[in-house]
Amino acid sequence: MIGANTAIRGLTYNLCLMDSDSTELNNSEITRRLDALELRIAQLESVQKMVPAKPLENDEPELFDQFKGLSVGSLLESKVGEYGLSWLGNIVLFFGIIFLVEYIQSQGYQIASSVFGFIAVAGIFLLARFMKSMYPKIAAAFSLNAYLLLFYVTLSLHFFTATPLVNDKSIGLLLITLVALIQLVSSVRKKSTSLAGVALVLLSIVAIIGDTTHFTLSMSVVIASIAVFCLFRYGWIRLLMFSIFLVYSIQLFYFLNNPLMGHQLQAIKIHNFGTVYLFVIAAIYSLMALVRKSESSADTGIVGSVLLNGMGFSMLFALYVASFFKTDYMLLMGSVSAFCLLFSVLLQLKSDWKITAAFYALFGFVTMSVMVHGFYDFPRAYFFLALQSFLVVSMAVWFRSKFIVVMNTLLFLTIVLLYLKTSELIDGVNISFSLVALLTARLLNWKRDSLTIKTNLLRNVYLIIAFFMVLLTLYHLIPDRYITLSWTVAAVVYFVLSLLLKNVKYRYMALGTMIAAAFYFFIIDLDRVELVFRIIALMFLAFISIGLSIYYSKKIKKKQSNEPESAQQ
Repeated sequence: MIGANTAIRGLTYNLCLMDSDSTELNNSEITRRLDALELRIAQLESVQKMVPAKPLENDEPELFDQFKGLSVGSLLESKVGEYGLSWLGNIVLFFGIIFLVEYIQSQGYQIASSVFGFIAVAGIFLLARFMKSMYPKIAAAFSLNAYLLLFYVTLSLHFFTATPLVNDKSIGLLLITLVALIQLVSSVRKKSTSLAGVALVLLSIVAIIGDTTHFTLSMSVVIASIAVFCLFRYGWIRLLMFSIFLVYSIQLFYFLNNPLMGHQLQAIKIHNFGTVYLFVIAAIYSLMALVRKSESSADTGIVGSVLLNGMGFSMLFALYVASFFKTDYMLLMGSVSAFCLLFSVLLQLKSDWKITAAFYALFGFVTMSVMVHGFYDFPRAYFFLALQSFLVVSMAVWFRSKFIVVMNTLLFLTIVLLYLKTSELIDGVNISFSLVALLTARLLNWKRDSLTIKTNLLRNVYLIIAFFMVLLTLYHLIPDRYITLSWTVAAVVYFVLSLLLKNVKYRYMALGTMIAAAFYFFIIDLDRVELVFRIIALMFLAFISIGLSIYYSKKIKKKQSNEPESAQQ
């Protein structure tokens, strides 16, 4: 309208200027010019209406265009009226047809009940097709209702009826499986995640109703494969997470003797190679970590799915081990460990989700620890667990994973405390813990940039563990008369390392070891050790103490002499 007003002003101005020489216009001329002006204004207004207005940033989305001008109350009423009542009507219709089919069947008309059910399904399908163009949301509800009724009517041909029309169970399973697959294909064609989820639920019901080992477990493998395929093809991460819940629920029901089919709630008597199916399912779901990053696959979705898969597998695997492999679980643990470690390497090289490589590596090392315990038992297993800890850190350096380092530090500290608290002390184990702690601290300091470790907290933990374990190792390894001497030698070694590596923390360890040696000498050795060894230990301790004192005196003087020079400059 701004352009129209400007044009009006311009035309009015020109009208006033025209014929300025004449002082008077006749009435017919004025009328003609006013008509021309009105025609021009009408043309400008029509053009202004044809130009689309620039959309504002806070315009409502198209989904709510039909509700513009409605109040909050009317909006809620419209939603409930259009969609809520539609779903309510379909639910009532669904159960009404089921009850009617059941009633006809109870009267002894098995064929008539099935025919009526299929006719009802066909009618609802036709109704959904007729309403698709005008009312797509309502038509979708009718379509889903028809698929569920088709599944139920087909199911009743053999299952849950006293006089089945289909006597062969395998044919009955085949028919309901085809119905579920048709629902799945339809959902994929419509690109509908929710309808695909319904199809997976139907397939899960088929698996439970099958009530045989290899059919039930094979169907769980099929469901897992379908979900992973849809993830790679369509990015349906929610469907994948839902399928993980369904598949491991099927596995759990099978392990509990399928109580949903009327069997007694108890663990199965024979595993029937259920662990093989469990491994296959976990391996299939592991493929999700290889999917490429995109806007549709958020970090939380993939990582959360990996964790769900790990928890489901761990729960079922623990149940199988506790029930059937209490004494010979080492091979199973070794297989899981080998797969997880090798797959973590593949993820590190190929996956966009590097954190998943850390998860698989840690799980592999945990199962390796259980395998080591099975072979050697405690306390001998602590020796290999210490070596494994260093292997974990080495892999963490390669993966550049601070997460693995943090988790391994907590596990290593826990193992050391358990060893000291619950087991008899063995020299070999003591030495392994001491060396692994020192080597790990050195490795972390060497590769701290690649691990993006901002603080020295983790390395300090290993150095503290090494400090006490070295004292403890020498205390149990060396004869009593030489303990003070051995601790003093350890202090000298720390001091030499601080000079070679130019690291002050080894000097702190040297000072702490010297103080511990002095306390031990005056509290323990003075009363227990023979005079000759007492004198040797005392002189050696004094010599080393004085030597260290001279070193620190020279260092302080050098530092003080450098300060005036730097101030003068």
